[in-house]
Amino acid sequence: MINVVKHPRVARAWHWLVLLSFVAIAACQPVATAAPPAAVKPTATRTRTPEPRPTATATLRPELRVEEADLRGLQIRFLHPWAGATAEQIDLLVETFNRTNPWDFRVIAESAGGTGMLFQEVESRTEDDLPNLVAAPGEYLFTWQRAEPDRVVALDGYLSHAQWGLSKEQMDDFVPSFWQQDKTGEDRLGIPLLRDASVLLYNVTWAKELGFTRAPVTPDEFRQQACAAALANRSDRTISNDGTGGWIVETRGVTLWSWLRGFGADPSLDGQDGYAFDTPEAGQAFAFLRALTDENCAWKSRLAEPYEYFANRQALFYSGVLEDTLIQAHTMTRLQKTDEWTVIPYPSLDGEPVVVASGPSLAVLRSTPEEQLAAWLFLRWLIMPAHLAELTEAAGGLPVTQSALLELRAFGAQQPQWRAGLNYLEQLQTPPANAGWRNVRSLLEDAGYQALLPSVPPEGIPDVLKLLDEMIQELDAPANEN
Repeated sequence: MINVVKHPRVARAWHWLVLLSFVAIAACQPVATAAPPAAVKPTATRTRTPEPRPTATATLRPELRVEEADLRGLQIRFLHPWAGATAEQIDLLVETFNRTNPWDFRVIAESAGGTGMLFQEVESRTEDDLPNLVAAPGEYLFTWQRAEPDRVVALDGYLSHAQWGLSKEQMDDFVPSFWQQDKTGEDRLGIPLLRDASVLLYNVTWAKELGFTRAPVTPDEFRQQACAAALANRSDRTISNDGTGGWIVETRGVTLWSWLRGFGADPSLDGQDGYAFDTPEAGQAFAFLRALTDENCAWKSRLAEPYEYFANRQALFYSGVLEDTLIQAHTMTRLQKTDEWTVIPYPSLDGEPVVVASGPSLAVLRSTPEEQLAAWLFLRWLIMPAHLAELTEAAGGLPVTQSALLELRAFGAQQPQWRAGLNYLEQLQTPPANAGWRNVRSLLEDAGYQALLPSVPPEGIPDVLKLLDEMIQELDAPANEN
């Protein structure tokens, strides 16, 4: 029996070192498959909702006692994770709001430079230095709320307010799976802003040359195509592409979660923050990925980005997000590659498409009643269809409302691979909506990395999953436990 080390980081490293001491070697087992149904395309029928206009006499809920005049001259700080084109679009939207809003307050946009850095920045700031509005994943909001219940403002009162709220039509306009992500108990902590889909990029032209007439929809079909591509690169006259060709190994949390869902695993415990990865379904998913690597049908790249590998036929597939389609299209043009390619869902045993989507939501942090209302009003303005569409186009992700989707028709016509990802809007799945997912995701990534190491035999994968569960339980144990 392994004695649990009390500090999570120490335990994490120590457990993996113990695991790596296993030296047995065993064969991997093949995966059974089933035939898939066709994907259903979503329909977008809503019309653009006009921007609500304030009235001069209305007030907020009696306990807040905020009048329009109280908003004049305020400065609201908005902290977001983006850089590059998305951050530039945020700045443009903020500038427009500051110039046109009728309440005469200003928003100051601040970039944290990344999602993880945003979390650390909020954690490190003092109470009087917190931003008024943040764009952060749901698990961050739940973490802050669990640590300090009123740190993240419940938005239900604003949503339902007669003047400042959203109509039922506006709320129903959100993609249902996205709209449900930011609720904990009876409280809504966030409003969806951007989402991105975890997908596979797939070279259609090369697959056809290898003899495959359709994209794989089951794990066995995926393996057949990946192995065929790897064999083709080993067998040609080009030495530099030996060892490439199939799937580029990728062990990000959302990628592994997608594979787990494809094998029917759902490690999150309903209605709880707990997880259980040591299951036959999860073991089957990890064994499948390990078999891909052992059979040289999957390979680990040296470069951080897969775009040129894919363009040069060194990967038939790679795991990415919908945003990658914009960069991949540019890379294909730059390298003068003419292969047809697209995005496809992760395969599953029953052939149903697996597409997991995640991303930041807007949340109001505790401050004064006046600042909270101002933050809400900017939030409400930012989620208008035209503004969501502009932001989604810059980020290259998924629209979170049907009305924003309609606004993006012209963009979709110019980006066929991005548009292909919209085929799965109605079938989207989401990662766990709880505070624990922030740390569990990191531990899952470590487990995926360890399970694919040659020094860990295939029959040691159940031990990897068992240790993963043990570390999750240790992480959730009370801090003062001896």
